[in-house]
Amino acid sequence: MAGSGGATEAELRGLSLRYVVLLRTATLVIVGAAALVQAGADRFPLVLGVVAGLCGWSVVFVRHVPGHRLVAADSVVVVALCLAQRWLVRPDALPDITNWVLAVVMVTAIGHQWFTTTAGGVAVTAALVGAYLTGGFLAAPAILTSCASIGAVVAGGAGLSRLLRLHLTASARRADHALAASERAGRDAAIAAARRADEREHLAVLHDTAAATLLAVGTGMVEGTEPWVAEQAARDLEALATQPVLPEGTVDLTRLLGEVARQAPVAVHLRVPDHLHVPAAAAAAIGAAAREALTNVARHAGVETAELVAAQEDSMVVVEVVDHGRGFVRDEVPAQRRGLAESVERRMRRAGGRAVVTSRPGEGTVVRLEWPRA
Repeated sequence: MAGSGGATEAELRGLSLRYVVLLRTATLVIVGAAALVQAGADRFPLVLGVVAGLCGWSVVFVRHVPGHRLVAADSVVVVALCLAQRWLVRPDALPDITNWVLAVVMVTAIGHQWFTTTAGGVAVTAALVGAYLTGGFLAAPAILTSCASIGAVVAGGAGLSRLLRLHLTASARRADHALAASERAGRDAAIAAARRADEREHLAVLHDTAAATLLAVGTGMVEGTEPWVAEQAARDLEALATQPVLPEGTVDLTRLLGEVARQAPVAVHLRVPDHLHVPAAAAAAIGAAAREALTNVARHAGVETAELVAAQEDSMVVVEVVDHGRGFVRDEVPAQRRGLAESVERRMRRAGGRAVVTSRPGEGTVVRLEWPRA
């Protein structure tokens, strides 16, 4: 049997070889027992020796994967068995389906279709049927017609076995092709998703850095001469020019939020624990979301101070940005203003957490960032 194909085809090949070999061996054991019962006293010693030899040969077949040489040798053994029918089978059983040699021929012709090419299978079947007919003719020429019809049944059984193998192999091959196509589609989808995530992160960084600084200067929220503006512009350029690297390990979120508070465009009252260690990727998302929330306070709240609070609540890391400014109605926010949606909410979702924004006109805004520990 050819060794090409995918995983499904290879698995089918291995299973079929094992089952066909076991089926052939079991059949020979049963047929051998029937041969001993069928043999008369004069044939019994010879039949016993032949059956013992067949059982020994079957051990070789079971212990080795049938290759072309083993199949050829096995076919020669069965051909010899056919030609010796006159000494192994009672005359009345020769033209009948109770002929035990016929059973050996049938199981061999059917089984060898799984070990050979189509051309090889045809050749083996022709040799076995021809030997069976020849052996029958040598034993009793008058039974040739009856043996010929039985030989046609053997050829038909071998043909059906070949068709079954071809059908199963084609089905396994289609399954392998479908699996390969699914894997390719999965890889393509993963690459596309990674590319989109990278683009979203790049746009979020752009929104949080240079775009925010330019907007503050362009809309007059700041005069542009403040010392922190130049420092912020330098940080923006560094963030945009630096190749992003996926963070690893753990980070002290307390320290990171301290940096966020110091760089914020508003005065920040910081309330955080002494240490709060979280995975670096989650810390980066929380820090960036908190930075954007503080930037929004400077842009839209109409106040110059905000609170930044962090805590561990059971298995949840919680960070809140609170201001007591003018507040807003979420549904009235213009569609082009996507800072909260992109830089806060979606960023937290990508990190496995969530952001909840609570605001009412005249009552300020609370941006709550939650990240669950595993």
